Amino acid sequence: MIVDSHVHVWSSDPQAYPWQPLLAHVPPPTYAAPVERLIADMAHARVDKAILVQPSVYGRDHRYLIDCLKLAPDRFIGVGLVDLRSATPREDFLDLIAKGAGRGLRLNTIRRGDVTRLTGPDYRDLFETAEEKGISIAFQMDIEQAPVVAQLAAQHRALPLIVDYLGPEIHGRSDSAPYLDLLAAQPNVHFKLLCTAEDTKSAYPFADVVAFYRSVFARFGAERVMFGSDYPGAANICSYDKLIQWGADFPGLGTAEKALVMGGTAARLFGISAEKT
Repeated sequence: MIVDSHVHVWSSDPQAYPWQPLLAHVPPPTYAAPVERLIADMAHARVDKAILVQPSVYGRDHRYLIDCLKLAPDRFIGVGLVDLRSATPREDFLDLIAKGAGRGLRLNTIRRGDVTRLTGPDYRDLFETAEEKGISIAFQMDIEQAPVVAQLAAQHRALPLIVDYLGPEIHGRSDSAPYLDLLAAQPNVHFKLLCTAEDTKSAYPFADVVAFYRSVFARFGAERVMFGSDYPGAANICSYDKLIQWGADFPGLGTAEKALVMGGTAARLFGISAEKT
């Protein structure tokens, strides 16, 4: 079974689903990425399930994500977004769960500097609720925020945490090892193997992003790593089929490790049935 753990979609109709961007450095897209196109691409690439991650350009408006989940509930799992500026993060999370968009949660801490407040009382109820319900929390983050994520992992040992996107600069940095060591020391921290083709400076198979992810595998092992295509952005560089193949052919992985990375790890964290669709 193949599970793509990191996919975005958005409507072709900004009037029906208006942009509400949360991140200053991520403007509304200039090209369409409707869910119908993703379904066709998944069928062609033989991808069984995809985890739809709420785009930051929709902000707290999850209507399109919810509509997509209703369209193909056997194919999609929804990961909602809680705005860190909200005065009621736990209540926002519970609302997402009630609407079916809270099988996972994403927090955008990238380019927000010091986020130590996440370990304090203002967010304790949010993390405790996710831990009680067994729902993972993913971070789009700066690598310098690793100590905070590691502390959260230590405070909530039954809560699965996921590092998903660290920004394009991570592949050119030489100082990431201590941060990765800090994260890997917490057994409930996981990592996404993202095919961030838009960040690469080389042609397919994007050799310049491989070195960083090799260092991730060396610390986390395949049982804590899951593939994500970063669709649709990466699909502007090459076909969706090739993005999936990039993950399946990642250097140095044996057959059992590939099975975990391409579906097994995500299936465990998100409670996905092993049945193919």
